[in-house]
Amino acid sequence: MKKKLVMVLMAVMVATAALGGCGQKGATTDSSVSAEEEKDVEIPAKELLKATDYKVEKYVKLNDYMNMTVELSKDYTVSDADIQSYIEYLMSMYPSYEVSDKKTVESGDVVNIDYVGKIDGEEFSGGSATGQHLKIGSGSFIDGFEDGLIGKNVGETVELNLTFPEDYSNNTDLAGKAVVFTVTINSIDTEKEMVYDDLTDENFGNKGISTVDDLKSQVSSVLENRNHSSKMTEIQSGVLQKLLDECEVTLPDGLLDQRITEYKERVNNAVEKSGKSFEDYMGMSEDDFNNQVSDYIEESLKQELILEAVVKDMNLSVSQKNFEEFVDSYVSSYNIADRDTFYKEYGGEDYIRLSYAENQALSKIMESVKTKVADNTDASDDADSSADAE
Repeated sequence: MKKKLVMVLMAVMVATAALGGCGQKGATTDSSVSAEEEKDVEIPAKELLKATDYKVEKYVKLNDYMNMTVELSKDYTVSDADIQSYIEYLMSMYPSYEVSDKKTVESGDVVNIDYVGKIDGEEFSGGSATGQHLKIGSGSFIDGFEDGLIGKNVGETVELNLTFPEDYSNNTDLAGKAVVFTVTINSIDTEKEMVYDDLTDENFGNKGISTVDDLKSQVSSVLENRNHSSKMTEIQSGVLQKLLDECEVTLPDGLLDQRITEYKERVNNAVEKSGKSFEDYMGMSEDDFNNQVSDYIEESLKQELILEAVVKDMNLSVSQKNFEEFVDSYVSSYNIADRDTFYKEYGGEDYIRLSYAENQALSKIMESVKTKVADNTDASDDADSSADAE
């Protein structure tokens, strides 16, 4: 039995659900279908399950998995209060300023400046800005920059001959290098206190948003997307836990020990390649790791077997083309050399295809699940709250 990818895939399943492709391929009337599209095939459940060396139905008794209810910790509907709270957060992150009458810079002042940085007479990336607000004494800029403006006057242009710190981590290419900043002091400003109720269309017109309503609409979209992602994650966790709680699972002889050995080998190889100690790399001692690994792998295995049983029970098939698209996306996202490297690392194409099918099965269950919030108030009457509600 080779190692499998199912738990890795579960972590990204929601984000890649659109690459699904369960069931039959849709018909097309386009006579110019490409050769690549024409060769697409559906891999049936019987073929998918050949990746295992056991009959999964002997080890799993399924629950009524298409009629489950999952309890959510919160209502994920975006409210007006949520929108207001997020806008207030944005206002705190991007304060407004108004020009003061003050003319000479002192420590603690907020100055509006233009500056150009040059190394060996040449401007460098990230070394220039216009209309930049800087609080003198904040330590936001390298040593000498802020102090060099103290005592200077509004309208004055100052040349600052400075040196980047040797340990400058923002850009190691600049570390230890001499730099000349030419700084023009535009004004000394004061922060303008603003509250949500004071927002007008003019406040945001210069930030690419025409009206306050536009701002609220954009914030609402951001929050809805974030809440949807969080909701899908909670539904997925709830579904997996329900399957573990309600399905009867026994493990094939020797499989748990084999998976534990494989997992430990992968971890130890990763630790060795990192050059770190086991504890620094894993965030726990090796003894603690060994004490926890058995329970972790056992739960992972049970989830795999349950989903394999669902694949068989559904008689689920997957599109080879969509599977390959998923693999290509995963390879690209995780900087893996190519498909063959990916297949070799995780036990072969057949095993990864079965893991992909298991996640398609999980997605179908999520589409059917009903949800309720923790106070037992129904959050959904049907599958509208599930993984297909995008």
